[in-house]
Amino acid sequence: MKRILSDRLVRSLAQPHDEPQEVWDQSLRGFGCRASRTGAVSFFVMRRPRGQSRPVRLTLGTYPILGLGEARARARDALRALQDGIDPREQEAAAARARAAEQASTFAAVAEAFIARHVASKRTARSIEKIVRDKLIPRWRDRPLADIRRADVIALIDELVDRGHPEAARQAFTYARRLFGWAITRGLLEHAPTDHVHPKDLIGPKPFRRRVLDDSELALLWRATDGLEAAYFGPYARLLLLLGVRRSELGRAFWNEFDLAAGTWTIPPGRMKSDEPHTVPLSSAAAVEILRLLPQGRGYIIGGGAIHYARAKHQLDRRMAELSGGKAIPAWTWHDLRRTFRTGLSRLGIAPHIAELAIAHRQRGLHRVYDQHKYDAEKRHAFETWARHVMNIVAPLPDKVAVLRKAM
Repeated sequence: MKRILSDRLVRSLAQPHDEPQEVWDQSLRGFGCRASRTGAVSFFVMRRPRGQSRPVRLTLGTYPILGLGEARARARDALRALQDGIDPREQEAAAARARAAEQASTFAAVAEAFIARHVASKRTARSIEKIVRDKLIPRWRDRPLADIRRADVIALIDELVDRGHPEAARQAFTYARRLFGWAITRGLLEHAPTDHVHPKDLIGPKPFRRRVLDDSELALLWRATDGLEAAYFGPYARLLLLLGVRRSELGRAFWNEFDLAAGTWTIPPGRMKSDEPHTVPLSSAAAVEILRLLPQGRGYIIGGGAIHYARAKHQLDRRMAELSGGKAIPAWTWHDLRRTFRTGLSRLGIAPHIAELAIAHRQRGLHRVYDQHKYDAEKRHAFETWARHVMNIVAPLPDKVAVLRKAM
């Protein structure tokens, strides 16, 4: 049926009918509307594109969301494109692909891919993801990755430093550099805005931590980790001191990694910085005793769940201050216990290469290639010697008690 489409005619078509109806507009060739039995009206155009043998039919929209006047304007644009040999459907598909590509190339999209494909398998995945989500994504969320310039990176670092967070600035730069480098290897970027930028120039040299707890501080720590009020952080702090491991290696430890009968703890490679398994000898007089007192199950050894490092440290600091008359000891971190352990081994005469193996540091140079001995006995001796030293500090024998030695 051919008629001049008018608002009155379209309104009449938008009523229930016995049969579907299709009306072609007499005033604009190739434009029309179709009404279903229920009265749903849609506008369309139909024309054979230049250079093609078959006609193309395009739906423009539905009435009344799309009025007749706007539908006729859209029809003219579509018919003009078809007359020029352009298929509007292909134009829209190309535009959709361009929008998708633009969206996929935003910093937020690339950062999410970086987290999922690269970060997730890393030992420190949680901390890296937190830095990317807290410091980087909010800064450049919707910006195309290629539009981020060196000046943008420097501005971020300068702001963090000016707010008094140099270490946060250093971490933000480190993982921004990794993210941009990953994007280059994936073909998403040609040049990284972090190139030729050195954190030492922006933030200053990274200070070396030298904090080691002295004997009086170790005694205070041990007192503070005693009793029910220390049930959460007590075993964790004591085991860190006795075993010299990194905080996450112990904080994410599962019971199935321990063999208390053999006195060993095998940390899987996924949680080791070296990506190699590490066996920790458990001193029978101290570490094993602490572990035996913990509720055993299938989950994490500390509290059944992943320990919250900052909360545990805050509780321990508060308890230590209470025991010292309200005066806190100089600032220290969980990692300082590892440094205290390593320094203590040297004080006790443990050979340097054994002390390094005790904290899972690889041998250097050709020793790493040619010396494949595990030094298990020597390492166990080191751990036992350190445990006895700690216990002599935190629980010394009364002066009047004479230690009897077995006759040789």
